[in-house]
Amino acid sequence: MNILIISRKSENERRHYQSRQMARLGLEYRFLDAFEASDLSLEACQEAANNWPSPTLRQDIACFTSHRMAWNAVVERNERTIILEDDAVLSSDIAEVIRTIRDRDDDWNCVYDLEFVPLPHIMAKSPLWTDDHSGHRATRVFQNRLGLAGYVIGPRAAAKMLQDTKNYALVDAYFWHRSWITAFQIEPAPVVQLRFLEDSANKAPFLRASEDDTFRPKSKLGKHLMRLRLELVKARNLLRAGLFSEKRQIQMDIAKFTLDRDNV
Repeated sequence: MNILIISRKSENERRHYQSRQMARLGLEYRFLDAFEASDLSLEACQEAANNWPSPTLRQDIACFTSHRMAWNAVVERNERTIILEDDAVLSSDIAEVIRTIRDRDDDWNCVYDLEFVPLPHIMAKSPLWTDDHSGHRATRVFQNRLGLAGYVIGPRAAAKMLQDTKNYALVDAYFWHRSWITAFQIEPAPVVQLRFLEDSANKAPFLRASEDDTFRPKSKLGKHLMRLRLELVKARNLLRAGLFSEKRQIQMDIAKFTLDRDNV
């Protein structure tokens, strides 16, 4: 399966870390040069912020644009792809997960979330499938507000996502709540961002940078309408989940994650 790592050109240490990690796991990959936040004009930032109710950072817009670039690459290669951000740490058994997903005949709109985040998801009570050899399982996700550091997407889903995201949105929250997506969480999660391995979620993972450089929608009415629309999406997902779902933490096996501390 194709592996694409979104990374800024200037992030030499992260690229070196990923190269060592991929070599250790025996995985082939390509880097995708991320969009630079510094290339955004004030006008472009404000235009983007007008499409999202919460405060928007330059980095948010750059991340959104970088993932769109990745989806375009998936469409061009016409191949199901693992998209990673360059701070993703992979489990020692991720190759088994890749093989299992690769060999499945999934529908075009099936997307797999590989990532652990310390935030509860609303998920089906029973998995769709379990791999008898590795023990990994895939469970339907109905609500996931955070995490786009490691996921599997096919070309038709990537093309549909490009069509849906012509205007800016906070990319991870927006991505997982498309009405047409059938999203599944892989557990034990084989991908985790470095920040969640170091100390835990109690520190800075959810803290946003200073709001001195944030952009906000100019229209207060527009802001409230956008917020209402998001709440309706949330309600739709909860109705879809119905009685066959539960709110819980994602499972992971921390023993399967190895940090190359000389290059972190």
